[in-house]
Amino acid sequence: MKNIIFILTVVFCFSCATKEEKVPNYYQDLQELRDINDQLIKSNPKEISAIYQLGVNIKNQSLNLYVRYNKNFTPEENEFLLQCAATGSEASQKYKDAVDYFLKAQRKFPKSDNAPIYLHNRARILDNILMDKNNARLAFEELIELYPNHPLSENSILYLDNAFGKSNEELLNILNSKN
Repeated sequence: MKNIIFILTVVFCFSCATKEEKVPNYYQDLQELRDINDQLIKSNPKEISAIYQLGVNIKNQSLNLYVRYNKNFTPEENEFLLQCAATGSEASQKYKDAVDYFLKAQRKFPKSDNAPIYLHNRARILDNILMDKNNARLAFEELIELYPNHPLSENSILYLDNAFGKSNEELLNILNSKN
């Protein structure tokens, strides 16, 4: 009996000694995400399938990192992950997801220099792609209210006052009447 206990103890010790705790290398994954994001930025707009695939990869990788390791990252890195989720969603033509992630990035990081850009991108997608004019107007108005001195707010005021909701024909008539 003592021999069996001794053998089990030795086997247990060796099995514990050979197991290595695998520590996730999320910083390497974050750098890989940065590289893929740079590829998207530098891609040719005519390469729709490549942009789509990059978007899918960026969205999936950024959300995976955010969900699993957000407590390990700095606020700037977490903001980058949400920004990638939004731009990856837009590139992969998941526009409702993009709208949601742009809003989430702005809500989590309202004092970021990019926060007005997130709201503007949200409003732009709602307006031009999803054709959700009511929510687009609300998004533009929120941008103006929260960041009144930002250039995108000033542009949004002009857009809402002069072009929002107008057909191409109406816009041409406005332009022709001013010339």
